[in-house]
Amino acid sequence: MSSIAHPNLTVVFDPGLPEQFSSLRAYIAFRVQEQRLNAASLAGKMDLSPSTLSRKLNQNEGDTQRFNCDDLEAYIKETKDIGSVMAYLASKFVETPEARKDRALTRVEAASAAFEAAVAAFRAAQ
Repeated sequence: MSSIAHPNLTVVFDPGLPEQFSSLRAYIAFRVQEQRLNAASLAGKMDLSPSTLSRKLNQNEGDTQRFNCDDLEAYIKETKDIGSVMAYLASKFVETPEARKDRALTRVEAASAAFEAAVAAFRAAQ
């Protein structure tokens, strides 16, 4: 019996991603600009022209070009950006809107308590 080593994938959970990007396509369009490869080089490696990649990622109404699953696979293959893609999907679908709201409320409450403590310390120092 042979053993195959599988690398671990670490996903950094960023619950704010769905609020920043309305779709995975919009997030990929952002990530293309963040890659070490420029968009034209990436398009060539994905077997697309730069203008076609741009049209697929920045859809206009009535445009027939769509960023599809094959394009996503090519993007991941060429950029090795699977972690970011997984983080977006996890952020969008793993956490419910109610959980996001509760987490935000918890942060506000913690910040409020810290602010009150800072005010009390400031008053005590005077």
